[in-house]
Amino acid sequence: MPHRILHILGSAQAEGTSFARIVGALGRGLDPARYKLHACFLKGDGPLAAELEAAGVEVRVVDWTRGARDPVGTWRFWHSLRGERFAIMHQHYGGRAPRWLARRATGAKVITHLHGYILESRGLETVPVSAQGADLVIAASQAVADRVVGTRARVVYAGAYVPSNVDRNLVAPRNGNVVVLGTAGRLVPIKGVVYLVRALAALRQEIPDVRLEIAGSGPERAAVECEVQSLGLAGSVVFLGWQHDLERVLPGWDVFVQPSLTDSFGIATLEAMAAGLPVVATGVGGLRELVEDGRTGWLVPPADPAALAKRLRDLALNPAQRRAMGMAGRERARAHFSVERMVAEIQKIYDELLAGSAGCRPVP
Repeated sequence: MPHRILHILGSAQAEGTSFARIVGALGRGLDPARYKLHACFLKGDGPLAAELEAAGVEVRVVDWTRGARDPVGTWRFWHSLRGERFAIMHQHYGGRAPRWLARRATGAKVITHLHGYILESRGLETVPVSAQGADLVIAASQAVADRVVGTRARVVYAGAYVPSNVDRNLVAPRNGNVVVLGTAGRLVPIKGVVYLVRALAALRQEIPDVRLEIAGSGPERAAVECEVQSLGLAGSVVFLGWQHDLERVLPGWDVFVQPSLTDSFGIATLEAMAAGLPVVATGVGGLRELVEDGRTGWLVPPADPAALAKRLRDLALNPAQRRAMGMAGRERARAHFSVERMVAEIQKIYDELLAGSAGCRPVP
């Protein structure tokens, strides 16, 4: 019988896509004779539940959003697991309460997978991260691992599907010499999109044929739209809304831009690299581990529109450099950040944990 693995996730709506795709990749990539995956969403139903089911993952939904302060939700979670046996509970969302209850309800060993280290509700406050009660901790990047207290975390980077061949010349031709910049992600202050808009305003003074497409949604959209209007960029910026499948829009871009004020990793940036796009990103958090400065793109200081505009200008005026950096980024994604590598590393962790040869190690 295969070992049953339970993944704990938050939202089944679009904002939970990055975590759900990791689980979906495991559902498709793990040996089904050894592992059977289950997933439990704690913030209600949504389209991601059907996606995971299509990947062979058995899905359940529990309404439990306030942790230990929600006794009814606590009971729902306990009741949904009581009497079942899981080998491992792999936690992507929630705090100590899900770990404690899942262990006692199912007898599972617990992996806590840490994807971030920022409290967005408090601006840019970075916090030490504890995974007390977990048997093993996985961090989304070394930047996240460095914030973990009390134990050593094992870094496993998210993976992207890397096409065997990408030819930017296959993109449909545009009018004139238009250069299209693209960015993707939640429209929240921490993503720094307003600084990209200001960089575009400076860039267009020299290169009027450059424009920007923004794929994303969120509470900061109104503020970004206001900045676009005030800088006279209404005809040069397109809001695409949330794009569930970023692969559809990436071929229409020439440069991917990630202007985050801080970032634990940057999955959209990785997808852009896999698609053969050069990247201009801020040199913060896990982006420094992803983008190779001067080879696959450029790293610039955060909240610095002038520095951002300078590097975008370099790429806008140099198609050969765009192509060379894009191809270097694709090869870097294939070598270090593929889905296959991610699945293999997580399967190795599962194997070691079940064999008793892996676990939390205290930091000296």
